[in-house]
Amino acid sequence: MVLISGCWNRRELNDLAVSVAIGVDKSGKQIMLSNQILNTGAISGKEGGSSSLAPVTLFREKGDGFQEAARRMTTRSTRKIYVGQLQILIFGEKFAKEGVGRALDHISRDHEYRKDFYVVIARGVEAQDILKVLTPLEKTPATKMNASLEVSSKAWGATADVKIDEFTSNIISKGKEAVLSGITLMGDPQTGNDRGNVEKIFSPARLKYMGIAVFKKDKLLGWLNEEESMGYNYTQGKVKSTAVLLTCPNEESHMSVEVLRTKNDTKVIMKNGKPSIKLKIKAEGVVTDVQCPIDLTKPSSILQIEQLTQNKIKASILSVIKTVQTQYKSDIFGFGEEVERSYPKYWEGAKNNWEDIMSTMKVDVQIEMKIKQMFKTSKSFYERMGE
Repeated sequence: MVLISGCWNRRELNDLAVSVAIGVDKSGKQIMLSNQILNTGAISGKEGGSSSLAPVTLFREKGDGFQEAARRMTTRSTRKIYVGQLQILIFGEKFAKEGVGRALDHISRDHEYRKDFYVVIARGVEAQDILKVLTPLEKTPATKMNASLEVSSKAWGATADVKIDEFTSNIISKGKEAVLSGITLMGDPQTGNDRGNVEKIFSPARLKYMGIAVFKKDKLLGWLNEEESMGYNYTQGKVKSTAVLLTCPNEESHMSVEVLRTKNDTKVIMKNGKPSIKLKIKAEGVVTDVQCPIDLTKPSSILQIEQLTQNKIKASILSVIKTVQTQYKSDIFGFGEEVERSYPKYWEGAKNNWEDIMSTMKVDVQIEMKIKQMFKTSKSFYERMGE
């Protein structure tokens, strides 16, 4: 007898409705589940070559639980919904404030969900409103949201590109709390789901990432502003590149420094049985924009710019530390994990009231900034005009 192996749960792609984005909102005491489904005919250019088809369609259903709402959704779809290609999960702000655990429990159990999709919070709007918006440049809104999150994280540094495995790990951890990026809807929401939204030079409805959400366990506490979000990412060594705007010495005009790389080092200092944190950030960058007559060939000018940049970075870090310690009392920095690694015996006695200890703990911030090059020219345009 010959045995042939096979996949017991194999399904044809044509029999599936592929979900690329999921939204979870609060609806009274129930969950409102929204599934953005890929319209394969529109994406591939088939279905008679019609360009009038939207690239995605949206299914919505209520339920007392995540699984119930998902199964009820099959009454609206001719195909079984497949989540193995999910790109992004969006929690509504109201739902997140009550706790995202009841959604995460199902997602962590279901074998179809992969661990590489992003998680964000719909800020000021419901998740379903975000999923209704058609977007330019990318073929599907889910792809656009993914790409925007990755690009802004790499080039600006005020967003948090958090995937589901990191998010759930931080929620469970006692030494570090979770954060997520916020996404909001700008412009006219009524035109967002109309194909005309992507046929205009300036889309009437637009999606934009805005701020970082602070969690305690599975509940959303509040938001960091842009400066605080940037400061948070500096503490995590996650600022890959950004632009730092500086005020020119003795001038009202400005100059810009592009930070190209950062490295952080966090150490725990134990003194008289009390922990404190020493946070050192090393950064490198280049001067990219000068609107004042400053001679960049002089070492003293470079030292001055380095000091100004250090002060700006330090101010953003101190701002987020103060906000988190006084307003949220949530260890999003992972200081608790550092204490556990360095002083495990102390941590055993401190972990149950760590939020109180963390909120009054001293944090010493040191910044070391190095300007490496001047791009194409060392002299500012304004200085060359005066020659």
